[in-house]
Amino acid sequence: MHASLFRKEMKTFLFLRSVLGLIVLGLTTSTGLCDSGTTVGKSGPVTAFRVKACLGWAIKLTNDSGTPYTAIYSINDWADLKVVPAHGTVRGGYVLGREIPTFRFAPEE
Repeated sequence: MHASLFRKEMKTFLFLRSVLGLIVLGLTTSTGLCDSGTTVGKSGPVTAFRVKACLGWAIKLTNDSGTPYTAIYSINDWADLKVVPAHGTVRGGYVLGREIPTFRFAPEE
């Protein structure tokens, strides 16, 4: 009798632990197969996306053309430059904090 009660409690514990693990995975945005985000800018063939990251925000740059593209941009008024490969994605930056960062591409000439 005592052994069957122990097994039942162990099964319940393992079940609750697996459910908690699935909930934690479901609450994080980067565990899915696709990385969806909000479009924050477009300059030529490059599109910038803001995605939720651990304790903040990440900015990703995606190039839709067949040639590399140099992107000049600013995140929260800090300028940066990245070469985005053809049909590729690079991480433009990371912002720690709760507030949504500002993002701007440099004006094209």
